[in-house]
Amino acid sequence: MSFKTLTMRAKTLVELLTLSTNLYILSKDEQFMKNVTEITKKGKQKLDDFMDGFSEGEEEGDESLIQKVMQKAQQAKEEFEKKMEEVAVSVYKKMHLAHSDDLQILSDKIESLEMKISIIESKISDLETKNK
Repeated sequence: MSFKTLTMRAKTLVELLTLSTNLYILSKDEQFMKNVTEITKKGKQKLDDFMDGFSEGEEEGDESLIQKVMQKAQQAKEEFEKKMEEVAVSVYKKMHLAHSDDLQILSDKIESLEMKISIIESKISDLETKNK
C-alpha cells in the first residue's frame, strides 16, 4: 500500500470518528431529540397542508401552480435555514466551542495590547537614551 492510500484511510477514519462522536453527543441530548421530533411533526403537518393547497387549486393554470410551488419552496428554505441556525447554536453551546464573535473580540484585545506594548517599548527606549 502506498503512503497516500494509508493517509487517506487514516483521514477517513478520523472523519468517521469525529462524525460518530458528534452523533453520539447529539443523541444523548434529550432536548435536541425532542426538538427534532417536534420539527418532524411540524414538517409532516406542513407537507399535508401543502398538498391540500394544491388539491384545492387544481382548476387554476399551470403557471399559478408553478408560482405556488416556488413560493412554498422559498418559505421552506427560509424556515429550514432558521431551524438549522438554531440547531447549530445549540450544538455549539453543548460542545463549548468559542463563537466567532468571541474570537473576534479576543483578536481585537490582543491587537490593542500589542499596540500598548509597542508604545511602552518606545517610551522605555526614549528613557534609556535620555539616561545615557
